[in-house]
Amino acid sequence: MWMKEFLKGLKKGFENFGKNIAIIINSILLAIVYIIGVGITSIIAKIFGKHFMDMKISKQRKSYWSKLDVGKEPKERYYRPF
Repeated sequence: MWMKEFLKGLKKGFENFGKNIAIIINSILLAIVYIIGVGITSIIAKIFGKHFMDMKISKQRKSYWSKLDVGKEPKERYYRPF
C-alpha cells in the first residue's frame, strides 16, 4: 500500500522535474537562436548600411505613409504567381 503511494509520488516528482528542465533548456536554446539570428543579421546589415525601417523624423513631412504603385498586371500573372 505505502509502496504504491511512494511510486505515485516519485512519478509525479519526476514529471515535474522533467517539465521544469524542459522549460529552462527551451528558454536557453530560444535565446541562443534569437541572439545568433537577429545579432548576425543586425551586424551584417550595419556593415552594408542597410536600414530595414525608415525611422527618421522630419517636421517637413506631412505623412509617413509610403507610396505604393501597383500597376495593372495581366490576368495570366495571377494564375501562376510563383
